[in-house]
Amino acid sequence: MTLAPYTKPHATAVQRVAHLRSRGLIVKRPNVAARKIDLVGYERLRIYFLSRRQLGVANRPFRPGTTYQQILRLYDCDSLLRDACFAAVGQFELLLRNAMSEALSDGFGSHPYFDLAAFKDAGANLEALQSFMTAYSQSKDQRAAHYRHTYATPILPPIWTMKEFLTFGRSVRIFKCLEGSVRTHIATQFGVPSDQVFTSWLECLVDVRNICAHHDRLFNRSFQKQPQSLRRAAVPTAPRNKLKAILECLDHLLTQRGAPVGIVADVGRILARFPEVQPAEVGY
Repeated sequence: MTLAPYTKPHATAVQRVAHLRSRGLIVKRPNVAARKIDLVGYERLRIYFLSRRQLGVANRPFRPGTTYQQILRLYDCDSLLRDACFAAVGQFELLLRNAMSEALSDGFGSHPYFDLAAFKDAGANLEALQSFMTAYSQSKDQRAAHYRHTYATPILPPIWTMKEFLTFGRSVRIFKCLEGSVRTHIATQFGVPSDQVFTSWLECLVDVRNICAHHDRLFNRSFQKQPQSLRRAAVPTAPRNKLKAILECLDHLLTQRGAPVGIVADVGRILARFPEVQPAEVGY
């Protein structure tokens, strides 16, 4: 199949607003609407515009009565959802890093990085060691600088300091390198007896965290990475490619660790403030 060349020209925010109005969007203050597009970016708002257009009709007109203000309400709701989810995942991230640090230091000492018994195999040990080294060498944290300027050996700081330099994604990658009984020990602390189920939840939470951190959308999103079912606790109950399923897993993890947040309920309360948003549009 021959692909067509891209020929769309640059369009100003004023031209964007004119185009939207020509498709039936009600815009009471075009200049203000154009200013918002300048600030936020048309591509960022585009998914919300598309959600209210009749895609099967010629020229894809907006549904009758759709206003620009309603579109902004969709955007504002999504922004609040990101903030709430980011905070909840951040709470879990801290708990995970601490649980990993405690398990490793208790079982393998202050510097477990070179103990092959802590990892699945030599390859996993090397992969984890490289992650630790990168996190430490790139850190601008004062604690990292203090260790570099104070101690000659070991080359890395103790694990209880090192954990503070790890991103969530790096923590999960290191977790997957650990020996099976260590992974299971950590997972059990969060009420998940299977390290495979726990790992699948971690991968989903990293995706949610990155979406929120980079101001991407939760609105109208189906997740490719999906949490495995924890049958003994009937978690999750929602379709596994939807946001609610991942948040049900997060609630379980936080509650079992003794730090409940109630993110599923929090998101429900946010949605109740925005009748313009259909719960199914955010996986609820």
